[in-house]
Order: sequence, then C-alpha cells, then structure tokens
Amino acid sequence: MGKSGTGGIERLEQQFFALLRSGLWNKAIDVTLFEGEVAWRNLLEMGQKQTVLGVLADGIEKLPVAYRPPLSEIRWLQMQVVAMKRHYVLLNHTLKEISKDLRTAGIHAVLLKGQGVAQYYRYPEQRQCGDIDLYVSSEEYVQACNVVRNYGIATGEESENRAHCHFSRNQVIVEVHRLVTYSDDPFMDCKLQGIVNRYFQNTLSYKVLAETDIWLPPINFNAFYLFFHLVKHFIMEGVGLRQICDWALFLHVHQREIDKKQLLDDVRSVGMLKLWKIFGCIAVNYIGLPMEEFPGFQSVAEKRVRRVINLIFYVGNFGHYTPQNGTRPANYYKGKLYSFHKRYWWKRQIMPLCPMLIGRWTFFSLFHSIKVVLLHR
Repeated sequence: MGKSGTGGIERLEQQFFALLRSGLWNKAIDVTLFEGEVAWRNLLEMGQKQTVLGVLADGIEKLPVAYRPPLSEIRWLQMQVVAMKRHYVLLNHTLKEISKDLRTAGIHAVLLKGQGVAQYYRYPEQRQCGDIDLYVSSEEYVQACNVVRNYGIATGEESENRAHCHFSRNQVIVEVHRLVTYSDDPFMDCKLQGIVNRYFQNTLSYKVLAETDIWLPPINFNAFYLFFHLVKHFIMEGVGLRQICDWALFLHVHQREIDKKQLLDDVRSVGMLKLWKIFGCIAVNYIGLPMEEFPGFQSVAEKRVRRVINLIFYVGNFGHYTPQNGTRPANYYKGKLYSFHKRYWWKRQIMPLCPMLIGRWTFFSLFHSIKVVLLHR
C-alpha cells in the first residue's frame, strides 16, 4: 500500500503513521486526518500485522474523544493491550529468574534485543514483545543451556541449531545464543565475527538494564546490531515496523554516545550501506526520528523507499501475513519446498534494492538450505 494507490489508501497510511509517531514521540496529532469516516478496523489490523498495536493505542489516546474509534474497536484494542502488558510482566519475571540462576552458576549472560530495547518506549509494557534472547560465551554455552533446561516447565517444542538453543519455558520462549549473530555468507560472517569480538572482548563496555543487574551489549555494537538484525530478517522473509521503531528509538536515546564514524565503518564493512540509507529514510521520514540524530543521513530516491514501505505493509512482521503464503505442508520435504518457493518469491521482490548483497545472501542461504535438507537437520 502506498502513494501509488487510491486516495483512500494514501489517507489510511497517513493516519497510521500519524498515530505511530504520536505514540513513539509523545507528539500531538493532526486531527484533520481523522475527520469524516475512518477505517478503524483496517488501521488496527495494520498495527497488529506490524506489531506496533500498543504504540498505536497510545497515539489514539491523544485524539479528542469525538475522533476516536467506536466503542467496539476500543474494547478490542484494550483487550490486546492488557494481553501485551501481561506478557511483558511474564517476560520480565522469567528474565530475572533465569538471569539469577545463570549468575548462581557463575554465568553472566548478555540480553539481546527484546526487553533490552523495550525500555526506550514511553510505555515499555505496550511494546509487543516476543522472546528472551541471551548470549553467553562459547565456553559457558553448554552449562547455560543446562541451567535454562532445568528452569520451569517445558510448554512447547525445544530445539537447537548452530547459533542457539531454543527453549519454551512457562509459556515464554528463551533462546541461549553461542553466536550473537551470523551470516551464511562466509566472507560476511568473517567480518561480522570480527565486529562482535571487537566489542564483546571488553566487558567494561557492557551496559546494564535499568533496575536490574542484567548486562546489555555495548552501545555502538547495539546501534549496528539492531540494524543488521532487522535487515537480516528483511532479506530472509520480511520485517515489521516494530524492528525499525526499536532501532530508531535506540539511535535517539543514545545519539550523543554513539561513535558515528565507527558505526558507519561497521555498516560499510558488511556491505549494507545502501540499505542503511534506505532504512534511514524510513526512520526519519516515516517513523519520525530527527534527521540530525541519524548517523550519515542521505536522501534516497523516494521510489526505492516506497518499495520497501509497500513490501513491509504487504507481508507484515517477519513475512507472516504474505497473502499467498497458504499453509506449510506437514511433510518434511514438501515443507522445505514450500519455504523455498516463499523465499524465492520474496527475493525477487527485494533484489533490485541491493543486487550484489542480496544475490550473495540468496546464493549462500540456498547452499546452506540444500545442505540441511540432505543431512536432514
């Protein structure tokens, strides 16, 4: 959806971003955008698909009562917000308990993403949260997995891959990472691990989550990592606006602490400068981050930015809402073929944005997928 569509779609998008910016930055809304009939159900569905419904709820509260949604929509929204708050409390409780167990075992884990960036929102409990991601050193990885395995009650499937162990405990997903991040492209991965090692070798540069003793990554690394992580998901299957909001808020809060030259050098070293500029335009022109707070801001052709915005709205958070997705077959090989077709379609949509980077990414990801299928793991 975008400016190439009908006037109704343009207005709907304007309303959506007005509410989003208001909720993020605590700013007044242009109420003239909400005069006349408003497609509230469509707006709320957009917020749900982009996992920013809690932020929209805050924006809606800033509208005069006469401009707000009908009572039925308000009640539905309130139910969603209550569920978010409950899950937020559950995640915080689980995080504190697991962190305590890890420290008792002599392991000090680093919290990645999630609750670590929720603190930058006006109302952290209204950020739609997902799981808990903890990074530990390779020497402590097996022991850390055992600590989490012995915590609580298993409430879902649990598995392990080359990067992390995936647990479902007390209705909360917990992932223990031995790698902060990685790439299937061995050349990019070499650069990535170099960046990780440079930042993580000095524990004095770690930060601490407010009102806890839980470690957070170094600020400059997080500015890079939040971007890399959202781009990684964007290239793989699609990404929601929540990840861009996380990143924009982080850049805003830590604008004076970030070494902008080093950050841009890190982005350039992994070949993502083109996408940095595109997502920077989205962060500034759509999300509302002040231009001077974005490192190395440069305007990009609006056609390219609109392409990304349209795709984000089309597929939703992590590509879960792609209309032609259908249901993944239960059969192992048919399921893999389904995933291949889905990702091949997606790569065709995004390839023109950065052909060299996305082309390499696609090649090495395909090679890895074939290896997984042949080895059946």
